[in-house]
Amino acid sequence: MAPHERREDLIRTALGVFALRPPGEVTPEDIAEAADVSRALVYRYFPNMAELRREALEQAMSELLERLVPPADLPPLEQLRGSLVRFIEFADSYSPAYVALLRGGSVIATEETEAEIDRVRAGVLELILDRVGPREPSPPVLLALRCWISAVETAVMLWLSERGQTAEELADWLLDQLVAMVLASGAPEAELRTLADRHAAI
Repeated sequence: MAPHERREDLIRTALGVFALRPPGEVTPEDIAEAADVSRALVYRYFPNMAELRREALEQAMSELLERLVPPADLPPLEQLRGSLVRFIEFADSYSPAYVALLRGGSVIATEETEAEIDRVRAGVLELILDRVGPREPSPPVLLALRCWISAVETAVMLWLSERGQTAEELADWLLDQLVAMVLASGAPEAELRTLADRHAAI
């Protein structure tokens, strides 16, 4: 196996292990066993687990951003609903890692991992503005959208432990919260009317 292929294989293996156990509990020995290679080979490509976790997270976040982009031919709110369902499914598939990343005081929460999470948040915000609008939101609407993204992260983390709804029901609830937060944001009436007209016309 070529070096770049071996490195990619170890990252993919790590993601598979992180889907089953919190990343902070995973050792190089665990990765070596899962990949059916020697511990020395893991260390050759990744001198420490922090580097492997960082690269695995970077790859996972890039894949998530690609997965969140919805078909452009759907109504705006349906596009957002589909993206929400895919986000929930992604979090579910990496449940231990997702909870560990968002839980305060986690041993895997570093400046680098926070930067990756912020990259996803910025990507989600850009997606909302591009597909749902407005392209140039007022400060109140922008604040509401950012707060809603944080609410989504927390709601999904709680859902992973409680499972009181289906993923689709949770997505519908989160979509209702978005509409309510934007309407209650104190945004200029003209901006809210434009948003309402845009969605009503589709």
